Amino acid sequence: MAFRLVVTDEAYGEALDAYLYYEEIRTGLGTRFLESLQKRYNQLSQNPQFYSLVYSDKERTLRDVKLEGFPFVILFDIVGSDVIVYSVHNTHKNRE
Repeated sequence: MAFRLVVTDEAYGEALDAYLYYEEIRTGLGTRFLESLQKRYNQLSQNPQFYSLVYSDKERTLRDVKLEGFPFVILFDIVGSDVIVYSVHNTHKNRE
């Protein structure tokens, strides 16, 4: 069964920021980032239960998956037949 992928505005904004950052570093690197992200999105829509649990409470069960070739993880939850992507998180970004 394929799941419907739902990307929150926050996750979309984080992915866009990463794309712009990588394109500024080197033309084409942002495109490689988006290709890696899309590959994971496709995998999530097929087998979201395969990935690690990182947090669970009464409201949600968060899972994560690393992006190949980039220091990012996708944080998501499975709600019915939807995979909700809450964040495309940079694991190397300084927390302020």
